Amino acid sequence: MRTIALGIAALMSLTLLTGCAVKGTLDNSSVETVRVEERLYEVRIAPTDIQNEYRMLVVRATLVIDPDPEREYARDWYVARRYMNRTCRGQSYKILQDELADKVNLYTRFRCGA
Repeated sequence: MRTIALGIAALMSLTLLTGCAVKGTLDNSSVETVRVEERLYEVRIAPTDIQNEYRMLVVRATLVIDPDPEREYARDWYVARRYMNRTCRGQSYKILQDELADKVNLYTRFRCGA
């Protein structure tokens, strides 16, 4: 009985911590939620001060326990490429910056028409 109570307490603590987790933000960005392979992502895109250059943050909107950074990176890029193509309206684009934060969220900067 005590084991069950401890398990419930641990689950409640995890739930509270998850609810308080800070999601990544990107100033002056538009946000769109998308579901890919039963996982939710928030995609934030904002223009930079340079013409045809954008910043993008792909945030995993579902809880991940012990994430595999390589797998998360691949999933994030699958999502990011869709939005880069849409943002650049089918033109080519060049990746200027690329980093994985917190083992699950992708931050990138790209230029359209490169």
